[in-house]
Order: sequence, then structure tokens, then C-alpha cells
Amino acid sequence: MTPAIRTSNRFRTNWSIKMARLREFDYEQVLDGALGLFWRDGYEATSLDGMLGEVGLSKSSFYGAFGSKHDMLLAALDRYIETVLQANIEDLRRGSPRAAIVRHFDKILGFQPVSKTCFLQVCAVELAAHDQLVRMRVRRGVELLEEAFRDAIARGQAAGEFAADGDARALATFLVANGYGLQMLARANLSADWRKKTLPIILKALE
Repeated sequence: MTPAIRTSNRFRTNWSIKMARLREFDYEQVLDGALGLFWRDGYEATSLDGMLGEVGLSKSSFYGAFGSKHDMLLAALDRYIETVLQANIEDLRRGSPRAAIVRHFDKILGFQPVSKTCFLQVCAVELAAHDQLVRMRVRRGVELLEEAFRDAIARGQAAGEFAADGDARALATFLVANGYGLQMLARANLSADWRKKTLPIILKALE
């Protein structure tokens, strides 16, 4: 029994050392770098070698920590939802509901053609139609944003800022759809003045 126990302990020690070496980098920093590349160039156009060179990671460390390029994309999507999207959701919870929604759309209306659209939208357009795991994450992110709008609308209705008889869920979906549509129009270089004229019309639906 003793030799077997020693072998097991030695195996566990060697494995722990190996894992420590694999993680001799800032995991979140590397993931943020990969997210930036996927966000800028898309999934297919981002080569594994190019990404590893950009984030400064060896192949052995990459495979040990992430497994595959696709797994890293999924981790990047989760990271986006937990950070960027969550920050937008938290902002919708601050202050007056009407002011929070206006603030959200003001940021979108300030987009330039070179601006990055929502990463969920990037992944939805490129991958969601044929990649179930990506589609599930995109849907989760969109549902979280929709829920934040629904909560803001409900608070606004209770405070008398919006019409009390409005369907908060349908209106939330309306806001999400308009937000993504305006981002696409910005990328298409539609006049900012014309895009900004849509905001009073969008808000009218809440009144």
C-alpha cells in the first residue's frame, strides 16, 4: 500500500506544479485581450496564432487554461456579459428611470462608424445561427438587458414617468430592438442627426 500512496502523492504534487505553471499569467487580462480581438475582428478572422501573439500566451498555457479557440470565445462571451453588459444594466438602475433610458440611448446615438457594436450582436450575426452554445449565451445576455429595461419601465410607471397601462415586457423588447438597430445604423454611417431624431419617437412609446 505504501508505494501506491507515495506514487499518488507524487502524481498530485507534479500535477499541482504543472497547473501552477500553466497559470503563470493573469487569466482575466488574457481573456480581456482575446475578447477585444474577437470583438474587433470576429471569430473566424481571429487566428489562434495571432491571438496568442497578441495576448502573450504560449500554446501549452492556452490549451491548459482554455482548451480551444471556441472555448475561449465562450469564456469571452461570459466575460462580456459579466462586465460590459452588467455595467450597462447597473446604469439602467441608477436615478430616474426615464433619465437612465435616455442616458443609455445617448451613448448609442453617440456611436461613430468605427465604434464597436455590442459583442452580443457581433456573435449573433456571425455565429448564433449555427452555434448553439454561442446562441444560448447571446440569448442570456439579451434577456438580461431586456429584464433591466423592463424593471426600469416598471419603476417609471410606478413613479408616473411612463404610462401605467403600457406592457413593460413588450416595451422592453422594443427598446432592445431599437438599441441594436441604432448601433447597426451607426456602423453603416447613417447621419448622426437623423439617428438622434429617433429618440423622441422611442420615448413616445413609453408615454
